[in-house]
Amino acid sequence: MNPPGYEVQMSAHTGPMRGLCVLLLMVTTGFGVAACGGTAGTAVGVPGRTTSTTSPQSTWTTRRITTTGTVLDLAPTGQVLYWLNLVSSLSSDPMTITPTRYDLTNHALDIGTNISGLVGGPALTVTGGWVWVVFGQGLHTVAEQLDPGNLALHATHTLDESEPTPNPPSPLLTATVGGPLFVAAGVDLWALDPTSGATEYHLTTTGRIAWMSTDPAGEFLYVVSSLSNQGGEVVSQYDTGTGKLLQSTDESSAVGPGTAAATSGGVWLSFRSGMAGAAFELSSSQLHLISPVSQSCATFDQIMGGWSGVSEGVLWLTSGLGFTCADPKGGAVRASEPTHVANPIASGHVVYAEEPAGGIVAISPPSACWG
Repeated sequence: MNPPGYEVQMSAHTGPMRGLCVLLLMVTTGFGVAACGGTAGTAVGVPGRTTSTTSPQSTWTTRRITTTGTVLDLAPTGQVLYWLNLVSSLSSDPMTITPTRYDLTNHALDIGTNISGLVGGPALTVTGGWVWVVFGQGLHTVAEQLDPGNLALHATHTLDESEPTPNPPSPLLTATVGGPLFVAAGVDLWALDPTSGATEYHLTTTGRIAWMSTDPAGEFLYVVSSLSNQGGEVVSQYDTGTGKLLQSTDESSAVGPGTAAATSGGVWLSFRSGMAGAAFELSSSQLHLISPVSQSCATFDQIMGGWSGVSEGVLWLTSGLGFTCADPKGGAVRASEPTHVANPIASGHVVYAEEPAGGIVAISPPSACWG
């Protein structure tokens, strides 16, 4: 399960890269990817009933939900959209964020209580009947359990970090279908009961955790962590029920940890490698390359070096060249659009995403995206 968020190379703070004229799929070693190349605010804006727009010759219809405010995370569920709105400046340490609830049917807006702390990403999800937000305060990670109807605070859970450093980590989370809520901060990883918030187990990793994703069956947790201070990433697979480490692999050519998007048979990875990057899938059985299969490099020129996520059975990819939907099994591209958004997530055949300049858009992709 892939809640919305942002990552080190392409964050919700900065939006997708723009202005790249050439992207190269670099040779990687740890994952066995073949070499190839080719050209290729301070306040919440009140949502309104804006008109839909489409680009010339485009079948991707876009509607703006908000036009102002820096959004850090999105979590659509049913007819409600939740997000974290940045109240302080991006350079603030700690940051001040505000949980926000928007009813997609009657356009009612509910704004929660300001939260101040170190904020990673994703730091917001909906699971176990609650809205969950995580943030760091000193040597502690705090998980707040909010009422999904009005965002009132239900409970606060404080988790002690085991890595006292001059640079405290920024916590992040991910949910599991029928399983724990995973919360990570630095090298610490906790599995919480998504209903009560009780800790089920705790473990530590060798590198700082930057991204997490669970598969649709709720069986595996994939963790992307730092390889070393010089760069690189480690991808580890855990049993969600026990926390047992099943297998791992590393990629030294990555400039730093990227993203992971688990599927029913593997995990899609995206990372930067200098000014280029890669997007590909590893199998869940042996963490070896299985996608893309029998496709030219040109097909992936527009998606590598960016961000990938899986929601509603579709692989969504963003980069400096646009927004793409693809088949998560094999990576066959279904449709693309030269538009720049960050951290798209689908719900009810609508894709919600953050705009680089601020605000949120609802995108109706072409029918081809849904397979």
